[in-house]
Amino acid sequence: MNRKHQENSEKPTDLSSLEEQKQSDFEAEFFGPTKKRSWILAVAVVLTAIILLASLISSSKAFNPWLPWTIEYAQKRVPQGPNGEPPIVLLELSQTQSEETITIKGRVKNQSEEQIKELIATLTLITSLALPVIEDVSISPEELDAGAEGSFEWVKPLTGQAGGMKLKFGLGSGAIVQHKDGRFEKTEKRSESLENESLEKNF
Repeated sequence: MNRKHQENSEKPTDLSSLEEQKQSDFEAEFFGPTKKRSWILAVAVVLTAIILLASLISSSKAFNPWLPWTIEYAQKRVPQGPNGEPPIVLLELSQTQSEETITIKGRVKNQSEEQIKELIATLTLITSLALPVIEDVSISPEELDAGAEGSFEWVKPLTGQAGGMKLKFGLGSGAIVQHKDGRFEKTEKRSESLENESLEKNF
């Protein structure tokens, strides 16, 4: 009798302990994922806020004076030539054509008193049978010291006949660099010197 009574008395305690264990397991499984979800949600909200703030800053012109990567800032850092002239002088520009390709070569000079880095020549080729082709060509060497010269070469397939070409210069930062066409200065100076020599002889 005592053994049966003891077994009966032990069963409820076993059942209650099983129920408590199941309840604790359920609570552990329930609260665990919820906590993770809340953390993931919080991180997503913070990242969204950062992205929105960055897009507002980049699209707002009010911050341009304080942002060093803007084109306005880069434009202010472009060197100036002597007496307010452009910093770049175009010394030579030539083109040769074949039935399938066109080759454009040029030579420039840095007439400013500062070094110019990442100078780029932007060429626009207009042909009779295709849309205009625009491409950036790097000037070699990449760093032009004061008074140094650089060159570029552009080879493109030719569709139809070449109708015209445009040339401008810029920097890798996006700033525009004004240039001066110095190809005819030597010819003009030479003609002036020849005229002076003829006048002296006649005199």
